[in-house]
Amino acid sequence: MSSLTYLAVLSLLALSAASTATSAAAISATIMAPPPRRAPCGPAIAAQFLSAINAARPDAGVPPLSWNATVAQRAKLHVSWLRDSARCELNQTSRDPIGSETMIWFRGYDRPSPADVVALWVSERPWYDRGTDACVAGKVCGSYQIVVTPTLRQLGCALVACPSRRAVAACVFRGGK
Repeated sequence: MSSLTYLAVLSLLALSAASTATSAAAISATIMAPPPRRAPCGPAIAAQFLSAINAARPDAGVPPLSWNATVAQRAKLHVSWLRDSARCELNQTSRDPIGSETMIWFRGYDRPSPADVVALWVSERPWYDRGTDACVAGKVCGSYQIVVTPTLRQLGCALVACPSRRAVAACVFRGGK
């Protein structure tokens, strides 16, 4: 075997070994990498949203809400649009092409539970004047006001994970039976 052929074979073996090492490193990184972050979903999440919101309603003297899967799908469309088109920025909700509905939003970090999300909305309660159905001057209470609106009867919520460890949630409320 000529020295030139010998060098070519050695080069091919070196490239093959480097490629195998790179592939092994990539496979190892994939195996060792944490699983992709997923937003919680399913019946348990629906039950948690419904339970947390219904826990706040008796204090306002309003009946509990029922879960509506169609309304939940609307909420999912809203948060998916916000994640995919608006980088999870709540200031972009006015551009939401899905339409305006009676809904409240949340954006936070890590993986908030539905109870965490609802607790934030309900924390506005001290600023709500039930007699006037308005917020105390200079305070924000719109999310709580929606949670306890007596004419609303149905609820659907969705929670999605966003880039940069953010999450967004929305609950859509509807009147009805």
